Amino acid sequence: MRAIASRRFTVPCLLLLLAPTAAFAAWPTDPTVNLPVCTATQHQYAPVSVSDGAGGAIFAWYDYRLGSSAAIYAQHVLAGGGVDPAWPGDGRAICTDIGLRQDPVITTDGAGGAIVAWVDHRGTTSDIYAQRVLASGAIDPAWTVDGVALTTDLLDQSQAQIAADGAGGAVVTWLDSRGGNSDIYAHHVLATGVVDPAWPVNGRGVCIAAGAQEHPMIAMTGASNAVITWQDMRVGSSYDVYAQRVLLSGIVDPSWPGNGRLLCGAVNSQQTPVLVSDGAGGAIVAWEDARAGFVADIYAAHVSAGGAADPSWPVNGLALCTAAGDQRFPAIVRDAANGAIVTWQDQRAGVALDIYAQHVLLAGTVDGAWPANGAAACAAAGDQYTPSLTTDGAGGAVIAWIDYRSIVKADIYASRVRASGLVDPAWPAGGAAICTDAADQYLVTLVSDGAGGAVIGWQDRRGGDDDIYAQRVSGTGALGAPTAGVSPGADGNPLVFAAPSPNPTRRATTFRWALPGATAVRLVIRDAAGRTVRTLEDGMRASGDHTTVWNLSDDRERSVAPGVYFARMEALGQTRTQRIVVTR
Repeated sequence: MRAIASRRFTVPCLLLLLAPTAAFAAWPTDPTVNLPVCTATQHQYAPVSVSDGAGGAIFAWYDYRLGSSAAIYAQHVLAGGGVDPAWPGDGRAICTDIGLRQDPVITTDGAGGAIVAWVDHRGTTSDIYAQRVLASGAIDPAWTVDGVALTTDLLDQSQAQIAADGAGGAVVTWLDSRGGNSDIYAHHVLATGVVDPAWPVNGRGVCIAAGAQEHPMIAMTGASNAVITWQDMRVGSSYDVYAQRVLLSGIVDPSWPGNGRLLCGAVNSQQTPVLVSDGAGGAIVAWEDARAGFVADIYAAHVSAGGAADPSWPVNGLALCTAAGDQRFPAIVRDAANGAIVTWQDQRAGVALDIYAQHVLLAGTVDGAWPANGAAACAAAGDQYTPSLTTDGAGGAVIAWIDYRSIVKADIYASRVRASGLVDPAWPAGGAAICTDAADQYLVTLVSDGAGGAVIGWQDRRGGDDDIYAQRVSGTGALGAPTAGVSPGADGNPLVFAAPSPNPTRRATTFRWALPGATAVRLVIRDAAGRTVRTLEDGMRASGDHTTVWNLSDDRERSVAPGVYFARMEALGQTRTQRIVVTR
């Protein structure tokens, strides 16, 4: 049934791809222009994004174009610039049922599409729903129209967070008031759109301890488990940081303490924890910490797959930054060796806020190559707020933030911090201007472009109400489309996999790629459902530039149907993906 439904969308998609359209326009290179993702009537709020696996991004947001009932929409932005012409203009409707819905979160479905979850008020209380949108831009016909209900318990659920399960589904966690206090629950939705029957109806209680639990965050930490962290007031009147591991079988890991492992119980409050997988079933968790009194610092801890607080790390966490003033709103990304890079907004300079970052090693130490108390990603005039970050693919990170250096309005800027702790000198000092339009821009979100840069999105008021815009910034800090060359650059990005040409194609397309040294390479073509349709490279290859041709005129390829495909290259412990459209 699903295969039939997907073919229904193929012909219209291909007609759109072949028709002249502005959707194929290249990325703007002017920070006052940018790419409109959605400029529908009324307001579009709170964009979130996930990589499409091919250098572009899928964005989701909540949307008032239909009136007082807020809907959920999504749109696909291509790596080369422009919105995907196979998707509806101004976005695919994910949920338009009557009632308010808000605060979407998003993760990959592993096949070029995405799973979106949100807080839903279609009933008398707020619930958690989810929906899958395919790479084609169609809603997965196997999933319930307007979303699958993960919980419809009689009391309120909010603060949803999501992680891909690696098999086309997702694990969603949220804040839940069914027990009288706020607790932490989770549920698993399968790739088929079925809420996992192995889990309790309305979700598994991850933490139902006394007192308030808030701000859940989640990361998949293995093929069959996820770690969830939160801030917890079960003891006294201040928050501590806890974590728990939940298995895809639907149970809380019995090797972990009931209601979670205490990671930090220091005096005063520890809040807004964030986490990444440690690559071995555990997680690194970072948070803002007020143990020093009236200012907040940044600390981190490591919890192992077995549920133990890592004894090689300091009790109650490792200090990443204890500089003067407040350090708040941490964000985190995994590095290239199972450690993490953490960024935050920083007030050490006095009244103004800046952006800093620090590298913490899995061994439980701050990277000695980085400056003490963090590298200054931006210390420009005015305030810089609420940073977000993504990997640069070479052990460093691209960081984006809201910027008030103009004093009168909010703009979007970004910078790149290399694995060495050096703020990339190829980027403009103080960060690259991503958007400096005359209106305000807020709520930044970004994903890696797979080539050292990022695709960045935000909520934008240049049209008078709130819209969604995006911009690509390259690994060298320039705005616009990926560069044509494929040789590994001085930025240290060791594996380069350029966009195929021609694309779209009827008969053949050529992939150009480069290696810094001899290594094993695997290059496969997958369809939109994630199935491998052809293996183009599989073995040792020499250093230097290479080309690989996918010849669709070959008799062996005659069975390849028109549609969207993904070329996935694996080498040097990394992956790169490019999107191909077959039009014959």
